Amino acid sequence: MSSSFISSFVSSLKVRILFSTPKWLSRNKEKEAIPQPMLSVEAVARPVFVVAILVVLIVCSALAVTYEAFQYRNLFNKQQIIVQQWDGFQVEWGQLLLEQSALGANNRVERVASKQLNMIAPQPSMIEIVQYER
Repeated sequence: MSSSFISSFVSSLKVRILFSTPKWLSRNKEKEAIPQPMLSVEAVARPVFVVAILVVLIVCSALAVTYEAFQYRNLFNKQQIIVQQWDGFQVEWGQLLLEQSALGANNRVERVASKQLNMIAPQPSMIEIVQYER
């Protein structure tokens, strides 16, 4: 009999816990007449202060993320401009190398030397070999 009493007590306790109405919703006038102690200013101010600090920190963090994304985009755009300039410089360098090789070709140098400087290729009889003596 004691086990059935305990089980019925536990089940009624579970029902009361699960389905009991909160005190602030109760319509019992007697309970409302009892004055409730007011919370102290410190008890209210501290959680409000903590929440305010957390909100400020979240807003600052969001602003920092936005600023860093803006900075990243600016730097990325500058990097793309520099890469395009580098590509242009590479093309120009290749053209200059081709021009240098064309200007330095043997037949062109010989032609310019003969026309502008009136130079001629020496005959074998005109060549003298000089040796270095100590």
